[in-house]
Amino acid sequence: MTTKTIEGGLTVAGKIAIGIDQSLTGFSLTALSIEDPSKHLTWVYKSPLFGIERLADIREWLLEHFIWLEKHEFEIVDLAMEGTVLSSHAALVLGELSATVRLAIYDYFNDYRRFPLKVPPMTLKKYAAGKGNAKKQEMLLQIYKRWGVEFSDDNAADSYALARLVSGNTNGAIEKSVVEQMKDAKYRDQPRI
Repeated sequence: MTTKTIEGGLTVAGKIAIGIDQSLTGFSLTALSIEDPSKHLTWVYKSPLFGIERLADIREWLLEHFIWLEKHEFEIVDLAMEGTVLSSHAALVLGELSATVRLAIYDYFNDYRRFPLKVPPMTLKKYAAGKGNAKKQEMLLQIYKRWGVEFSDDNAADSYALARLVSGNTNGAIEKSVVEQMKDAKYRDQPRI
């Protein structure tokens, strides 16, 4: 197991938002302070396994990090994950990973947190970089320029932006409009009553 930790000043327990950028080659999780979104703790994980074993490994890694956060008295208020791109050549494999992550979240939480916000990639880019077609390097630069947080890993940057979005933090009209757009129920799996 290879986990890279990016310390972003999140040292005091409190309410946090979680952002998950699911990738088979650089799965990333960010815990972000709701009170001070410049403070975060981000992990990037590269599983050494393949196929179903990699999915099981990532699921276990994710659950271990949820447990670690709660053990250290962080209160997970909400979660967001990047939605899958159905037209990509890897859609089937990424769909399996997305389902694995969603089931892990569903099994771990027993309340409203079971239903993470699913953010389309273009919507995340619009929130973080101001336009839905931003390239990876542009995302890294805009996250630094807008929020003063520096990443060298695009998966880490995406998980940070996801956590920031689901926390409701906004700087400007574009970010605010995206946060409002993502309140639509279609971006969460909700139980039918």
